[in-house]
Amino acid sequence: MDNLDLTEYIANMKFTGSIKGLRDGEIVFSNEPVLTITAPLIQGKILETPILNILHYQTLATTVTSKIVQAAKDKDVLFFGSRRTAGFEAVMSITKAAYLGGCAAHSNLMGEYLYDLKSVGTMTHGFIQSFGMQKDAEYKAFDMFIKTYRDKKQALIMLIDTYDTLNNGIYSAVKAFKANKINDEYEGSYGIRIDSGNLEDLSEKCRKILDKNGFYKAKIILTSGLDEEKIETLIKNKAKVDTFGVGDAIALPKKEISTVYKMAKINKNDVMKISDESGKTSLPGNKDLYRVYENNDFYDVIALEDEKLEDTGNIKKLTIDYISDGKKIAENYELLDLKKAKEYYDSNLMLVRKVYGEKLKIKRVHLSEKLKELKNLLLKINKNKY
Repeated sequence: MDNLDLTEYIANMKFTGSIKGLRDGEIVFSNEPVLTITAPLIQGKILETPILNILHYQTLATTVTSKIVQAAKDKDVLFFGSRRTAGFEAVMSITKAAYLGGCAAHSNLMGEYLYDLKSVGTMTHGFIQSFGMQKDAEYKAFDMFIKTYRDKKQALIMLIDTYDTLNNGIYSAVKAFKANKINDEYEGSYGIRIDSGNLEDLSEKCRKILDKNGFYKAKIILTSGLDEEKIETLIKNKAKVDTFGVGDAIALPKKEISTVYKMAKINKNDVMKISDESGKTSLPGNKDLYRVYENNDFYDVIALEDEKLEDTGNIKKLTIDYISDGKKIAENYELLDLKKAKEYYDSNLMLVRKVYGEKLKIKRVHLSEKLKELKNLLLKINKNKY
């Protein structure tokens, strides 16, 4: 097939296969089958790159977001990373991932338009700098901002670290609040954001100044390169914070996962990828994933699809059919709705917290006996070939 033939084939291709997998928002572990595609070989191979692209980036970002949100305990986390992602399309993917992982809101207006997800934002340093560098420039910026948005009941968050957080920024915010009669009775939220410096120390000192002036309900938002570890430290040290804004750590996650797309069956024959690295040896056969609940704990079982583990009260089949012979299964397809996925993720938060809180990692993924036998058989056959 030359390039023109391939292009024409792709342009006219209709997927005739079947797809099954886990729900969006499901809790998964290493080496578990997230998606299984049964289709003519060329269709399956054409789908490899787009599927890996979608699953890998969003799974990684959702996982990182989830860990950050858990580290923040009862404090809200906002996604402020739209300017950091690798391209505009990535912004939309990461906005969805951040929402699914637990961010309370994001700073992407297109995300609100497309997905009906709450967007929020604060002023920038550039806005304040546009008023110059005179001593009263910050006050003028804050005053203008408040006068513009107060009647809309919008959040009035003053960014106080443009020039001097403690000697000017915080006092300019206090002065602007008082001049515009913004106080604890304001119907919207109000407060300050600190985006540089020793966040723990600055938040404590600013909290005292706000309280001294009667602004007990004023919020303190902390930003500035925050990630899971930094937020854990701020929470542990009892920093005075109501909300965290996170950008780079979610938009450009430094942690890594390896999402792979491996053949498990061809022409009714079970196959597997074999490697000297145990982590790169795949599992053969068409598989389903089950979750077993017992003694206030849980573990997963990967089984061959013809094993049919009984779906009882304490055993739940996680694999769902989404497409059968090229046709959507409507009732299951509806589960892919973003807000339904978020509700499902939230229903699993107990499992998330249990896993993240473990000091000693428990083995949570088991292979069924039939799958173990099949894997060992294929390993033996491969070894005897040489």
